[in-house]
Amino acid sequence: RSTRAAAVRTLALGVALAHPALGGALALPVLVAGAVAAPRRARSAAPTDTVVEMRAGDRVQLQGIEGRLTIEAWDGDRMEVRTDDQAGPLSVRRSGATVRVAPVDAKGRRRSLDVSVRVPAFVDVEVGGRSLDVVVHGVAGRLTVDNVNGDVWVQDAGGPVEIRTIQGEIVVSGGVGGVTASSQSDDVRLRDVAGPVDVHSGDGDVELMDIRSGAVRVETQDGDIDFSGTVQDGGDYGFFVHDGDATIAIPSDAQVEVRVSTFDGDFESEFPVVLERFTGGREFDFTLGAPRARMEIQVFDGEIRLLRRM
Repeated sequence: RSTRAAAVRTLALGVALAHPALGGALALPVLVAGAVAAPRRARSAAPTDTVVEMRAGDRVQLQGIEGRLTIEAWDGDRMEVRTDDQAGPLSVRRSGATVRVAPVDAKGRRRSLDVSVRVPAFVDVEVGGRSLDVVVHGVAGRLTVDNVNGDVWVQDAGGPVEIRTIQGEIVVSGGVGGVTASSQSDDVRLRDVAGPVDVHSGDGDVELMDIRSGAVRVETQDGDIDFSGTVQDGGDYGFFVHDGDATIAIPSDAQVEVRVSTFDGDFESEFPVVLERFTGGREFDFTLGAPRARMEIQVFDGEIRLLRRM
């Protein structure tokens, strides 16, 4: 009887900690309604959950997690966090409009975690990690990922996306708020993205497919650029490669002024080109239709291909 009473008290404490009206700090693991206290050995195999009510204007910070982090937006008005109890507890703290999720300090010992988070679609999300693979789906607020080592995949973003990683691939599929992305040593791939695009890669390729934007800037040092997208009136497009090729596919009815610069490479075009300015075989301008947009393509050592996108 005394053991059962202790379990009931523990259950009540877990429910009280999860109540949004109390604020303060939550620490996983937290028992949920209907749970039965398990023997010590069996407890490590059980999933751990916590729930936090969210409001308009809130943001979620996930900091210091190493391993794998999955973030999924949903229609609910609460955040749910789950991790394997074997990895150790997480702390969940609210301070004003910010809810911060981080591993509990384990005397400097790093642990690889597998964390799943469901958030309301409207919240802003910030992720910071050192060695972390990140998967994000459906977040409509601002999404920021700052990572050192690990891949980042984002799907169906409804707000601005900003991703920085030193070593890791970046993939964004579907988005309407624009993307800023930088990977120093791996590829960056965007598909079906609308809004401003600013992408940098040190040693990787940059692939941008089905881009709908009036502001595009792409740079890579030792990789190729492949771009396919619209050319909007008043738009500004820049593609810069040091050691690699640039393949740019634009609509056949594009209205754009183009400046091409290459030090040691070739230029090919599926459009009829009439040169308007020519400098030593390395730099020239031409116009497709009326000059309603600007485009600059610079390749130091590589080929430039300008293709029709039907």
